Amino acid sequence: MRKILGVSFGGGIVRASLIETGFRRSKPAGSEDVVLPENAGERPAFIVETLKRWKTEHAPYGAVLGLPLEHFSHQLIEMPAMKKADLRSALMFDLEKFLPLPVDEYIFDFVTAPAGPGNLKVLVLSVKKDVVNAYCRYFIEADVEILSVRCNTIDALCAVMDAAGEKGVSGLFVNMTDHTFEVTGLKNSMPVYLKCFSSNIDLAKELERLSELHPGPVYFLGDPGQLITEKFAGRKYHISIANALAGSRTVKPAVNLEFIPWEMIPPPKDYYPHLIGALSGAALVLFLLAGLTTYYKESRTLASIEAKRSAIKDKASKVSVERKKLELLQGDRKALFDFVHRSNVAVRALSDLSNVLSKDAWLINFSVDDKGKLEMEGFSGNTAKLVVELENSKEFKNVSFSAPIIAKEGEERFALKAEVEGLEK
Repeated sequence: MRKILGVSFGGGIVRASLIETGFRRSKPAGSEDVVLPENAGERPAFIVETLKRWKTEHAPYGAVLGLPLEHFSHQLIEMPAMKKADLRSALMFDLEKFLPLPVDEYIFDFVTAPAGPGNLKVLVLSVKKDVVNAYCRYFIEADVEILSVRCNTIDALCAVMDAAGEKGVSGLFVNMTDHTFEVTGLKNSMPVYLKCFSSNIDLAKELERLSELHPGPVYFLGDPGQLITEKFAGRKYHISIANALAGSRTVKPAVNLEFIPWEMIPPPKDYYPHLIGALSGAALVLFLLAGLTTYYKESRTLASIEAKRSAIKDKASKVSVERKKLELLQGDRKALFDFVHRSNVAVRALSDLSNVLSKDAWLINFSVDDKGKLEMEGFSGNTAKLVVELENSKEFKNVSFSAPIIAKEGEERFALKAEVEGLEK
């Protein structure tokens, strides 16, 4: 797990909180408050030594630096809706009329909220580069990497809204520091008013005035006293601002403002070569696994096919033997059928003729061979009719005369030949 150090400056006290971060979770790992020396000249060296000690004791991955609201100027500007990059360029010109120094001597960031059709309400916070660089120098000398530079009040506000578990918060947020009261007016969770008040002012009177301008609940970070809490039905929270700063690296705050100088932003790490190497290794492993898997599957499939082939071959050999036996039996059966079919052809043919010949016809000579070729002679009253009857029958075919018809005393002597149906030639 990585450790992130949140360091909050303000009021002569440096507050630090350490959190341990892992995959989708983080947990507090310690905190410490350090009072700075009263002599301002001794403070830089003291801060550097304190940071070095924290680095030695806790070995943090990096630090999130939080600055008090008194170092920031803020403006609420209404502008046409546009992309964030275009809006940042436009603000470079608009901020000139609000800031006492040239815009390029400031670091600024902003958040937006809808303000009617085609317009945006833009809250801009600006801080002098010299101020940020002075604080960052402590971390550079202590060799502690700066991950982010943020505004204490904004991150404290986000932590309170998360703790309240409410959306679209409107009202007042009061951050009770050691020497100031930092008041934020909220409308739909958007800060629309920010101001630092000295701790010797009449806080109740000031909150009464601001409550009319920003109606809603009053949220206190710290203890304003029982009378003020009851008068404004306040909700008190005790949250470590340093812990909220460190937590901003794990969970994106609702109002996310960043003031780290661009030259201190670490360049994005080039993971491409490592990614290519990892993907190549993974591809090689997958190739080998795919090859082994394919070989294993093919070997099992081949063994299964060979077993089935052997079983089929055994069955096929048995079938072949049985088929040969069947063919022999079918040959014997055909021979028997042919024998039965050709047996007594003459009797069959004569029986069929007796059914076909008309009553006025009779035979005097009849012969038929085993191939069904038939010759017959006889008398009939109408030989032509007899031929037609033979042709129309299903028992005979190819009927023709084998000799001329001889007519005598009203009768005709005929000599015919034909073939018996159903016998192969």
